[in-house]
Amino acid sequence: MDKVRTRFLGYRLYRIKFIKIVGFVFLITTIVFLGVLAFLFNTWMNDLRQQAQDVFMERERRLANIRVWALDYTNGMYEDAKLMEDAAALFSARNMEEYIQARRNNSLNSRQQIGYLPGNIKKLLFWDSRKQITGVSLSSHAGVKAIWQELGDVRLQFGITDVESSMAFHEAGDMLVASYPVRNTEHMDQTLGKLSFWADSREIYECGAVPAQWALWDAQGRVLRDGGLAQEGGRFLSQLAEKEGQSGWLFPGEGMPVFFILQVSGESGYSFLVFKDVGAVLADNKHTVSVIVFAFVLVAMGVLACYYGGIRSDAAFLAMIMDMLSAMEGGNFARMQSLALPASARHRENEYGMIAAALKDVGMKLKGYIETEYILKLKEQESQMRALQHQINPHFLYNTLEMLRSKALVHEDRDMAEAIAMLGALYRARMRKKDTITLKEEFAFLEMYLKIMALRFGDNFVYQAELEEGIGEIPTVNFWLQPLAENFFAHGFGQESEYNLLTVNGYAREGGGEILIIDNGCGAAPSKLAGIRRNMREGNDQAEGDIGLRNVYMRLAYFYGDGFRMDVGNNAEGGFRVSIFIPGRVEDVHTDDRGR
Repeated sequence: MDKVRTRFLGYRLYRIKFIKIVGFVFLITTIVFLGVLAFLFNTWMNDLRQQAQDVFMERERRLANIRVWALDYTNGMYEDAKLMEDAAALFSARNMEEYIQARRNNSLNSRQQIGYLPGNIKKLLFWDSRKQITGVSLSSHAGVKAIWQELGDVRLQFGITDVESSMAFHEAGDMLVASYPVRNTEHMDQTLGKLSFWADSREIYECGAVPAQWALWDAQGRVLRDGGLAQEGGRFLSQLAEKEGQSGWLFPGEGMPVFFILQVSGESGYSFLVFKDVGAVLADNKHTVSVIVFAFVLVAMGVLACYYGGIRSDAAFLAMIMDMLSAMEGGNFARMQSLALPASARHRENEYGMIAAALKDVGMKLKGYIETEYILKLKEQESQMRALQHQINPHFLYNTLEMLRSKALVHEDRDMAEAIAMLGALYRARMRKKDTITLKEEFAFLEMYLKIMALRFGDNFVYQAELEEGIGEIPTVNFWLQPLAENFFAHGFGQESEYNLLTVNGYAREGGGEILIIDNGCGAAPSKLAGIRRNMREGNDQAEGDIGLRNVYMRLAYFYGDGFRMDVGNNAEGGFRVSIFIPGRVEDVHTDDRGR
């Protein structure tokens, strides 16, 4: 089983569930946010509509006042005979020369000072800023004249083709406010012409109180104030023409949607448009939108955090169950026993708690079963070994070895005699010793075996076996170093190699000792190392494996318990390496199972 993953997103079950809840929370939050934003937009647009209506009504009252002033001025002209004479001269003149000649004639025929209509208009209309009249045009059969003020002086222009052309003079104004006929005082049934009053649309409709763009056009469709309307494109104007209501949304095609309020003057026919796009609305209310976004994000994060806490708690419980399974699979029942179930009643009473409790109970029963089976197997092997020992007459073997040693000495073959002597000593030691010995004694037996192998192979084999002081009295099982050395002669020893080296060293470490068995053989293929380790820890318990790594690992693991570690691998310089750590103290030693 793979290593247990503690992060809950590592489990596909919880990962999919968490992704779904994140998507659901995001969807609901987005829908509610858009609903709130739509409500706020409706509120903001209602406020804008009300502001635009207030501004429009105030401008309508202002235009009505201007019309009243214009009418009062027109009626007041009839009270001044000299002014009417000058007005008649101006209406009938086609150019400045005719007007000057008419004024000269009026002056010769009158003993009083003659009137001057442009000056009177300047005094009574232009100089009074409340009236906001910026120009006056006179139209008659003799043509159109325009009167306006420029740099404090009154200007008079002849030769204008029509009344609307007077707008070409910027100071005269671009907005026709009112037009009244002027009659001949001597013949009231005759009309001298028409007197038209002009104003500047910017001064009239400038709506700084409305936070939006605005535009103005007259009844003939001439745009007086663009206000950025042309930038929206022709599609904007065409959509506006198709709209029947006074307000609504327009979609120009390029850019953001635009909200508009259109109001038409009932008397003058001027159209007043206020419009504002979505981007401008959001920019004006960015603080409100930011607070709402922050609030929704905070709520969404709170919901996800609550769900995250619950699902993480469940995942932690599942991770513990997976950890139990991993410990059972690796045979590490001590670790499984150390795992404690969470104290949360919510988990202990649900399916997770039932599974974990049952799994832990099964694991403990399995541990007891495996230990019982292993002890029975060891006892069976021990019985077989003792039965074999009883079948051999030790004295016969000792006498035979001594006879062979004597013959070797007679023939002066000292190496053979020494080998026979060490073999006899090794056999006597193994037969007399119990199953549990000290680490120092186990090293001594190993050195006897290595001396015999050195005599066998001569200069072709060199060994080193050293044990540091302080760990020699550590208890251990009998006969486990020699099988590891035999593995070297079986798999790592090179018959054709001139130099075969085997080192077995014991070092004192914190809490125990470390045994390193290193050779300079060919080592193991990298592709097979994982299999060697797996077979060492999880391989079968067949009898032919007693002298192998599996047998040594199982005997030491059972003897030392959790503190024991054993690993195998290749050296960087070449050869094979076995590393074993044994605890300095052995607790809960079953003396009956170890021959004491």
